[in-house]
Amino acid sequence: MISMKITIAICTWNRCRSLRSTLSSVQRMRVPHDLDWELLVVNNNCTDGTDAVVAAFAGTLPIRALKETRQGLSRARNHAIDAARGDYIIWTDDDVIVDLGWLDAYVGAFRTWPNAAVFGGPIRPNFEGEPPAWLKNVIRGDDFTGMYALRDFGAEPFTLDVDKALIPYGANFAVRTEEQKKFRYDPHFGLCESDHIRGEETDVLSRILKSGSEGRWVPDASVLHIIPRDRQTVTYLRDYYVGCGRSFVRRHPEQSSSLFLGALKWLWRLLAALTSQTSYLIKRTVAPPEIWCRQLKKKSILWGKLLECRINRGHSPQNQYDRWS
Repeated sequence: MISMKITIAICTWNRCRSLRSTLSSVQRMRVPHDLDWELLVVNNNCTDGTDAVVAAFAGTLPIRALKETRQGLSRARNHAIDAARGDYIIWTDDDVIVDLGWLDAYVGAFRTWPNAAVFGGPIRPNFEGEPPAWLKNVIRGDDFTGMYALRDFGAEPFTLDVDKALIPYGANFAVRTEEQKKFRYDPHFGLCESDHIRGEETDVLSRILKSGSEGRWVPDASVLHIIPRDRQTVTYLRDYYVGCGRSFVRRHPEQSSSLFLGALKWLWRLLAALTSQTSYLIKRTVAPPEIWCRQLKKKSILWGKLLECRINRGHSPQNQYDRWS
């Protein structure tokens, strides 16, 4: 049997209630009898009862409380990397319920594929209350799973593939520590207070896999993602996809060129965003949810690109965006 030490890392910001549920699920999970493991909880400037929640589990979990005063999920993740003592880091979020066999499945995968550096498992939704009818219609397809970080590639293990977008999401993945220390999280990505820019984990995982490392899907390492009522709204959907548009421009900085050509691109984006906005308003009144939600997604991504380009050029069309959206 291969001896190893495992780090589980959770970064949190003002979610003490859901964090308590997450830690309770970690407390219930099966732990291989021969496993040496630790649990890191990184407090990223929480102003709620997070410290008290973490302290309550200190006697029953191998927990270490860390603090990262620089705001942002990427900075909190990097703090966890610096503190990790494990051979592998398993990442999850402060709003999930881990399956009883979650840790067991990951440890089995590490031992089965010792040459792999990246691993990921299913993320399934757990809605608080009854979701609105429009949301139940659209969440059945693949177009909107990203806004709740849902991932399910089936019941069989396979090799992860960046080119086919077969990579895990941030609520449930693991990285061998050797590679994780080489590929750190970019502070330009990741949630930061009210900023909806995401993608810090897909950026890192893509870079690791493109460097030649192998990744594996671990179907038995599953978690439930708690979806509170305030995320079951059209406003949340809009803000999420605006963040996607902004993230796209950050991944492709040439999109925000300040030269004459950049100005023409900006004017074209403005026209496209206004046209898409008009189309959305019409479809919202006459089309079924799966149609108008696609249009909402399209126009929100366009507004996000426009917003990020203008911010990069020293201007912000936030007031215009709020008026039209």
